Amino acid sequence: MVEQQGRVVAIEADAIWVEATGQQGCHGCVARSGCGTGLLSDYLAGKSRIRVDLNSWNPRDLSLNDKAVIGIPEHTLTAAAMLVYLLPLACLMLAALVGEALAGERGAIIGAAGGLVLGAALVHWHSRRNRTNPSYTPLLLRIESHQPD
Repeated sequence: MVEQQGRVVAIEADAIWVEATGQQGCHGCVARSGCGTGLLSDYLAGKSRIRVDLNSWNPRDLSLNDKAVIGIPEHTLTAAAMLVYLLPLACLMLAALVGEALAGERGAIIGAAGGLVLGAALVHWHSRRNRTNPSYTPLLLRIESHQPD
């Protein structure tokens, strides 16, 4: 199980919203203010919230700013990473080979671009189709500490 610690930022009847609190990018680096990675990490910091179903947890046992540990099975993370990275690449390569066989170098270029777009569209379709699949959703594993209100 891959775990990530976060802070509870919202509580609903059947879910919570968790904001990741781990170090992202190069926040420990001295050159952070002049580094593109550090600036990008700061920009995306507010967008790292994820909805986590409560399952058997009682929402009354939770409060805002609690430290929550969420997790996702390793095999699920590996399969998703393989899909996101390899499917567009495989489509690109296959379409480039077909394009080259049909129309030479120009066909390979057009085929590669089309294959990449097709691969990205297939990943998007798979993501939307499995949006409610429980094996792809993170689990609330534990609450590490309660913050005073």
